[in-house]
Amino acid sequence: MDWIKKATNKAKDLVHEHEEAQRQHPQVAQGQPQQQQPIGQPNPGPTSEPVKVDHITTQGRVYGQQQSNFPHIFRDGGGGGTVGGKHLIIFADGMYTRGEPPTDPKRIVSFVSNSLAVIGDAGSSFSSASAAPAGPASGTPATITRVTDHGSPERGPDQAVPFLTEQGETAMGTAIWPNHNIATLPGTNGTIGVAYSEVIDRNLFKQQKFALLYNTPLEIHIDPRVGHPVVSRTCKSLFVVGEPMFGSFCVVYPELMPDGGDGYLYLFGRVSEAKNPKSNGLKLARVRRQGFADRSQFEFWDGQRFGPKMPELNDGGAANVFNYSQEAFGKWYGPGSGDIWWSATHGSYIMLFQNGAAAIDNSIYLSHSTSLTGGWSKPKCIYKIPRFEDGYSYCFHAYPNMDPTGRVVPITWTQDSKSRSCRIHTGEVLFS
Repeated sequence: MDWIKKATNKAKDLVHEHEEAQRQHPQVAQGQPQQQQPIGQPNPGPTSEPVKVDHITTQGRVYGQQQSNFPHIFRDGGGGGTVGGKHLIIFADGMYTRGEPPTDPKRIVSFVSNSLAVIGDAGSSFSSASAAPAGPASGTPATITRVTDHGSPERGPDQAVPFLTEQGETAMGTAIWPNHNIATLPGTNGTIGVAYSEVIDRNLFKQQKFALLYNTPLEIHIDPRVGHPVVSRTCKSLFVVGEPMFGSFCVVYPELMPDGGDGYLYLFGRVSEAKNPKSNGLKLARVRRQGFADRSQFEFWDGQRFGPKMPELNDGGAANVFNYSQEAFGKWYGPGSGDIWWSATHGSYIMLFQNGAAAIDNSIYLSHSTSLTGGWSKPKCIYKIPRFEDGYSYCFHAYPNMDPTGRVVPITWTQDSKSRSCRIHTGEVLFS
C-alpha cells in the first residue's frame, strides 16, 4: 500500500461524499460569493530546544494554519519554488466549502485534484537574491503563512495541472497529486519551473488498492498578462508504476547547488514499502535542461556512476544514494516527503524529510552530505510537527528558495483531522 494512500485515506473518502452530495444537491456545486479571508498576522509559537547534528544546529517553531485570499479551503500536499520572481506552492486534493464543518458534504462548493498558489499576498514579487522570510531578527511576518489562490470567490481555486482527457484521464477516475518542490529550469533566467507529480487511479484508490500509475512532468511559467502561474504537460507519463518515480520526491537544481551547479537537474525518487526493506531509500537520476520530460535523455546513478540504465526499484539498495527504512504497521517504510538543498553556510547538502509512516510518526529528520550521490549522515529527528488530537500530520516540505542565507527555512505540512479535514500548517526551521 502506497504511503500516500495510508496517510490520506480519511481525507480522500470525502471525494465519494462530495460526489453523492452533488447528485443529491446539485445546487451546491454552483457556489455563492464568499467574503475573502482577512489577512491575519502570524502568531509564532515558542522556539524548540536546539538540536545539534554534527556541525549543524537547528531549532523549529510553528506559525499556524496557512491563510488564503479565499475562505474555507481544505487541502493537502505542498512543496514549492520560485518562478518568474514569485514564490509558488503547489497542493494536492482540495475542497472549497461554505464553512465549518468541512466534513459535511452539503457544504462543499467545489473540489479540485490540485491547485497552485503564490506565496504572500496578491502583487507580491520576490527575487531569489532578496527574498527574506521572517526570522528572529527580521521582525516581519513569515510569508509562508499567507497565499494568494487563483480562481473566484464563487467557485474557489482553479485546478492547476490539467487532465489529459484525450489520453484517457478523467476528473472522476484520475487524481494528480503534487507532493514535491518546483525546480527552476537551467538557462531560463528563472522564468520556467519544472516539477514531477504522481498520478493516481481513483477507482483503485476507492477499492483500497495500490493506485499509483505514473508520474508526469510539469512545466510552469508566470502568464505576463494576468501575473498568474500556468501549468502545462508536455507528455502524459515519464516513469510508471514499478519504476522509481524520479523527481517526485524532490529535484535539486543549479540555484540550490554550490557554484551554480553543473547544468543538470538532479531528480530524487523515493523507495518505500519495498519487498526487501534494504531497498528503501532514495535513488537519483540527472538530466539536462532540454530533456527534462524525455526519459531517453536521463542518466541514472547505479551505485558507482551515472549511466543510461535505470536501476530496479527493488534492488536491495544497490543503487541507492540514501538508505533509510523504518518499521510501522508491520511494514518497512522509506522516506515519505521532503526536500534537499545546498547550504553554503554549512558547506553541505541538507535533507529534511518525514518518513513514509507519517500516520504515526510526525518527526522531521535531518541528514547531510557533501555529495548528492552518497555519504549521507544518519538521520536524526530535529523537530516534531504538531498534529490534531484526532488525526496526524504528513506531506512535510521545506522552502529553502525563500531564504538564500539558508538560516531561516520556512516549512509546511498537512494536518489531517477526522472532524476538521485537511489543512496546511506552517512554521520554520532556524539553522546555525
